[in-house]
Formats: sequence, C-alpha cells, structure tokens
Amino acid sequence: MKRQLPYGDGEYTIEIPDQKVNSILEGIPMNSLDNENAEVRRAMNNPVDSAPLSQLVKNGEKVSIIVGDMTRLSVRHHVLLPPILDELNQGGVPDNDILIISATGDHREQKPEEHRKLVGEDVYKRVKVIDHRAEVDEELVSVGTTTYGNEVKINRNVVEADRVVLTGGIAYHFLAGWGGGKKAILPGVSGYNTIMQNHTFALHPEPGKGINPEVRAGKVDGNPCSDDMVQGASMVGPDFLVNSVINEADHKIALVTAGNYLTAFNKGCKFVDQHMSVRIKETAPLVIASCGGYPKDINFYQTYKTIYHAHFALQKGGTMILLSESREEIGNEDFASIFTDYDSNAEREAALRRKYTIGGFMGYHSAIIAEDNNLLVLSDLDHELVRSMGMAPVSSLEEALEIAASQHGGDLPRAYIMPHGGTTLPILSQK
Repeated sequence: MKRQLPYGDGEYTIEIPDQKVNSILEGIPMNSLDNENAEVRRAMNNPVDSAPLSQLVKNGEKVSIIVGDMTRLSVRHHVLLPPILDELNQGGVPDNDILIISATGDHREQKPEEHRKLVGEDVYKRVKVIDHRAEVDEELVSVGTTTYGNEVKINRNVVEADRVVLTGGIAYHFLAGWGGGKKAILPGVSGYNTIMQNHTFALHPEPGKGINPEVRAGKVDGNPCSDDMVQGASMVGPDFLVNSVINEADHKIALVTAGNYLTAFNKGCKFVDQHMSVRIKETAPLVIASCGGYPKDINFYQTYKTIYHAHFALQKGGTMILLSESREEIGNEDFASIFTDYDSNAEREAALRRKYTIGGFMGYHSAIIAEDNNLLVLSDLDHELVRSMGMAPVSSLEEALEIAASQHGGDLPRAYIMPHGGTTLPILSQK
C-alpha cells in the first residue's frame, strides 16, 4: 500500500504491505458550501429552540456579541457577523448599541489591524470592537460560584448587556469535549483565576494520579471542565448562539447552527462527531500519524493535538510514528519548559498543580504519552530537542519503520494510518 502523508507544504510517501494496515483513519468528508452567507442566514431563520434573534431584541437594548480572537480566525467571524448585525438592526437595535467583544481568554491583547481582520472591514467600520482582558479586575464582575467551587468572574460588558450573542467554531477540544458554545463565556470572557481554576479540573482529583480520565475530547457528560464551563455560562444566560463548523479541506464553512446556546451547539457537536471521528474496535501496536501538513504542523505545540488523537488508537507500550514539520520549532514557552525544567512526570504534575498553564498541561500530557509508548518523530526539529522531550528523532519514514519493526520483534506490526491526525479522533467502540 502506498499513501501520501502531508508534511509542511509537501508530503511523504509511505509504502507498507497491505496486510500490515489495520485501516486508514479518516473522517467522512464534509461538503463545501456554495454560499456561506446564505448558510448563516438559513440557520438564523431556522433557529434551534429559540425565536429568531430579531424577535428577541428591542430598541433601547444594549447587545454584546462575543467573537473569538486571532487564534480562532478559522471560525470565519467575518462571515457570521453581517447577518447577525442585520438581524439586530431589524429588531430595532442600531449599530451604536452593539459591542463586539473578542474572547481572548488568557491570551494577549490584539492590535486594531487584527480586529479588522477578525471581524471583516465592513463590520469593523460599523461596530466598536474591544478585547476582553482577563487580568484587569475592574473590568470583571463576579456572577457566582460553580458547584466545583470556582468563582466565576465575567467581563463587565457582557454582564451588563441587555442581550448576549455567542459566536464560535465547533470542533473537538481536549478539555471541553468540543470547542465553541459555552467556551465563548468560559474561558472566553472570564477572569484569569476563573479560567485557570476551570482548567485544573483536567488533572486527576487525587494528586499524583496525573490526568483526569473524564476530561477528554468528545465527552461532556461527567466532564468537570465542561460542566464547570456550562455552569459559568448559565450565570450569564446568553440569548442566542451562532456557531460554525469548518471544512478542513477548503477552510470554508460546512455547517452553521443557530439558536439556543446549549441545544443549537449540541446539534453542531453531532455533526462534528459524524464527520471528524472514526470508530475503531481495537487499538494497534503501531500508529503512523501526520498532523495534516501546514499549518497543523507549524510547531510542536500544535502537534500535541495529533499526539493526543493518535494515542487513542495506540496500544499501551506501542509505537507512534509522528510526522510534524514544526518549522516554527516548539512554539510555546510553557510547553517547552515543562520538559526541560523538570526531570519526571511526577514533578511536572506537581508544578501544574502549583501553577496551571494550558501549554504546560499539553506538554505534560505529551510527556506521559511518550513515557508510556515509543514516539518516533520525523520533523525539522533539532534532534537533541526531540530527545529532551522523551521522544526519538528519525530522519526518514524508512528509518522510522525499521525502528518500529525492531521494537516489535523484528517484524513490522499491524498499524493504523492517520493522514490528518490533527483533526481526526479515533473512538474505541465495540459497535
């Protein structure tokens, strides 16, 4: 069997005997839309469990629209926003009573030109755009405490608005189950301490036991990170949601869901599950995974998504061959330092419990996977840097396959192949 695996702007060809391939793990392709704008309007005209947005608002009300930041540029807010503004205008709310808030979470503030790119030139000229600032306490309002003991502080412009509209993109998320939906509120426009407290639920409730198994992609029931986010969002009570699902093949919108911020979001999650997951009946001793090429493999920080997805298909103690160009090297200081500043995963866990960061957690989880399995990395990274992460660098696919064979008794074991590991989630199922 021959198969092209994306790598940066190019690809590698893998050639292994057919009988050694369990299967190629890919989701069901999404259909591209001829008219994205029409899809947004169609969804808004047929909202899930809600009246149309124009009927929810009235003249004199102040409306806050929450959008992502530049790390969520792929959501295509510039396509979602014009129909939203038109609906608000139709309901009697003029542009000068609308505020767009970029849900930066704990990310950096943005420049005016980034706001312009995020929302689109026409929208930028019509409506004021500001950044959420998670560490500016006077810009936050405490709205309550979740059953997990997390005090929820939210951006004042959101709390004091008469109406709140959420936008976002729905995709698998390793903490929240799925991105989009309630994440626009928490972590999107929440205070720094609220965000960090929420994210610590990804660690096992018992110190020393590592990762919480209930916190994972595609899972919301019994997931404390997700449930804490939902509780935080419910304290705000968003009035309407417009979320997109993006087709990774052409980076255009494949689906828009609109209406109730919980049930409309769930509709989008089901669509993602249909198209971006693959059911498998068993794990395999070898998984060969490409991130999917640039920009999915722009750096090793982004590569975590592929490591994370691929490990669900891998037998414990197995071998993962990972293709990630990583032209911008590691890409996140916290991700890198969690490897270099500590000598063991026990020390890394203890450090995260003292001061949690997303990058540190992603590095820590990568270190756990690397400790439990053999990770062979084909990349442009310095080989010593790869070794510092507890992984083995290789210079070619052929070398990787030879090492994999030697690790499994001299014969290449059966393998799963993941051409787009950054966006494909294997789910172990007996069905």
